[in-house]
Amino acid sequence: MSLEKNIIRLTKRAIKDFSMIGAGEKIIVWVSWGKDSMVLGYILNEIRKQQKDKFEIYGVYIFKEFLINCDIQFEEKRKYYEEVLKIPLEKINLRLPADSKLNDGICQNCQRCAYARRIALMKTADKIGATKICLGHHMDDIVTTSFMNMTQGRKLKIMPPINKMECWDFTFIRPLSYIREKDIQILCNQKNIPFSPCSCIIWETTMRNKIKKQLWDFESKIPWLVENSFWALVKDFQEKYKDKEYIVK
Repeated sequence: MSLEKNIIRLTKRAIKDFSMIGAGEKIIVWVSWGKDSMVLGYILNEIRKQQKDKFEIYGVYIFKEFLINCDIQFEEKRKYYEEVLKIPLEKINLRLPADSKLNDGICQNCQRCAYARRIALMKTADKIGATKICLGHHMDDIVTTSFMNMTQGRKLKIMPPINKMECWDFTFIRPLSYIREKDIQILCNQKNIPFSPCSCIIWETTMRNKIKKQLWDFESKIPWLVENSFWALVKDFQEKYKDKEYIVK
């Protein structure tokens, strides 16, 4: 089985396991221009073409005005989404309060930035009548965040493959949950999918990035560390939240 077919198979499995996307639903994909969201659009489009009961896909690109070079090669990637994948794309400008912006180029309030992005996505979803918001997080992201919650937040909490909002009629879904980051990178190269590296100037120094690199280093000594950790976390998540309609507080 080719890598592309295997990624499509695993993505379909994740969608089915968590009832992520139903026939005729409108979903939006947050497009960051990174490899994950670009591959997410590609894979969802391939799945849509294979299904008898279609679903609608809308892309949303959030332009962060406070980041330098955030708009690198925007036109190239817009054409890929709209002309190759046939997915309409909307661009939204994101502004943050003064106290959330870069402080002398040293630090960034990542939590405030993430919150502002989610609000922008939900407003766009509400405008077009979508109830599902697709994020490009993959297996490595989920395990990394879960370890960060344990080591930094002192709590056992997974980055959920699906998270239905308790007070809003929106559900955040992660169709690439069963996919490894290295396979996404390979598929990008194989299919010449355009993408840009992370534009956040402090990404390399974040705790999230440090933990991810440490996990990869551990996995070189302990085979299947990331995948076994992921399936343990997912099993626990399903047992705790399936009867609660995956509403994660």
